[in-house]
Amino acid sequence: MTTAEHASAPLTTQARSSPSLVAAMTGHALRSFVRTPMSAFFTLIFPLIFLIVVSAIVGNEMTGAGVPVAQFLVAPFAVFGVAEAAFVVLATDTAVLRESGVLMRLRGTPVPAWTVLAGRIGAALVVAGFAVVLLTGVGAGVYGVEIIWRKVPALLLTLVLGIACFAALGLALVSVTRTSLAVQTLSQGLLIPLAFISDVFIVGADLPVWLARIGSALPLKHFARAAAEAFDPHGGYGFSPGGLAVIAAWAVLGAVVAGRRFGWSPRGTASPAVARPTPPSRAPAPAPAPAPAPARDHALAPLTARRAPGSMLRGQIRYALTTQWRDPLSVFFAVVFPVLLLALFPAVFPDGRIHGLTQAQFLLPGLAAYAIAVAGYVNMPEAVVQARGRGVLKRLRGTPLPWSSYLAGRVCSVLVVSALSTVLLVTVAVLFLRVRIDPVRLPALAFGVLLGVLCFTALGLALVALLRSATSLIAVTLGTLLPLSFISDVFVVGDAPLPGWLSAIADVFPLKHLAQALLAATGPAGHGAGLAYGHLAIVAAWAVAGLVVLRRVPLQRA
Repeated sequence: MTTAEHASAPLTTQARSSPSLVAAMTGHALRSFVRTPMSAFFTLIFPLIFLIVVSAIVGNEMTGAGVPVAQFLVAPFAVFGVAEAAFVVLATDTAVLRESGVLMRLRGTPVPAWTVLAGRIGAALVVAGFAVVLLTGVGAGVYGVEIIWRKVPALLLTLVLGIACFAALGLALVSVTRTSLAVQTLSQGLLIPLAFISDVFIVGADLPVWLARIGSALPLKHFARAAAEAFDPHGGYGFSPGGLAVIAAWAVLGAVVAGRRFGWSPRGTASPAVARPTPPSRAPAPAPAPAPAPARDHALAPLTARRAPGSMLRGQIRYALTTQWRDPLSVFFAVVFPVLLLALFPAVFPDGRIHGLTQAQFLLPGLAAYAIAVAGYVNMPEAVVQARGRGVLKRLRGTPLPWSSYLAGRVCSVLVVSALSTVLLVTVAVLFLRVRIDPVRLPALAFGVLLGVLCFTALGLALVALLRSATSLIAVTLGTLLPLSFISDVFVVGDAPLPGWLSAIADVFPLKHLAQALLAATGPAGHGAGLAYGHLAIVAAWAVAGLVVLRRVPLQRA
């Protein structure tokens, strides 16, 4: 049953009371959330991973007041989960319902349309509450985080007000945008960067004045600080009147904008990529069709007549790149996000050094490796598994398009995106962050990028062969890449050494070795061509392992 059908199901029943309708809509929204792996991941799993990794690295350290650092880690990560549920998920889900016509059809039924929005807000409240309970339970049970019971009322008030604020802002965002794709891209693209300057991902950093002012003007920092106050074991009852006032003001502003601008009718043209409550998916691969082929997509051209192999490959590369550029969220995480982090971290820690190198010099290769992994291990496999689910890969066998051309087009598109990310990172680092790169080592950098693309595309395609659904694939790719990024010299948490067991895990997988190989090619010290043969050999070994799986397990199976 589709989202639109499922959301409309209560409309066919007899008239029900408003509380009953809201409860039904809340249940539907919760089921939609559970079936959306990206939403569940960023709302629940990502903050939990952040808590576990950061606590393992610095949780046992003490503050100046003699309190373990772990005591102050639960609040910011819980705030991020709450904001994801109340802002990103709520806004995206509501925009999808509007774009698919569900909200418009509700206006012609006996069911009050407002119950749909109330159900979405109720689901956001439930999910946000679960995120807080989950993180607090793990913090208390594993890392000795103390629950300050006299401050629990303050924490509950802060959470309710924070959820109301971000829910209002989410609906306001829906009211001023046209499509669900724009809503999802803007909501996620705004929340994650703001988390770095709002005492969520980086607490107590000495930000530049302009960044500090931006953070202080927006509600996320006040939400994080008010929640953190409820976990501070020192005096008081945990209320933060000033912060709560700012949160309430933003809630009123969001409610006013949403009330005046919200529309129930679709504003943009719905497309298969966005007409469902899931992250924007890549458009299907060129689907073979019997003649006469429909003239709706230039990507079908290679399937209707035999063409030179080179021409077919170029067509598949163009098509794969086109689908990439039409998915702003994947472009954001593979291209924009690494560049943003590279520019942000040196601004936050202007005098910080990591292993004797400046922040920018050390972060550059790690973020390049991360961009390669996102493009090859997350984005491209998701597109392929969705094409397989639609039967595209199976139908390719009956067309003139060679399977190798389709696959090579996808891999080459990853190479283009990875090269673009690396070039942008190097340009920002050299022009604005005073990073020095020896031109003699540029070939080593290019070779490292190429080998990294081959490695992570092979591993991503191997997972496509082993896993049947896009849901399980996304859970595995994101669930492995993000934790590894924290322990593989990508998302660096201070200059403290990792615990031995975390370092041993990182040494097994290729992300750390790719980052180290790229560091050898971009580092200011050393001699020679910049080829780190040992690290490159491990990356190559993982690429071979992925290819072996692909050879043994059919990728095209349904």
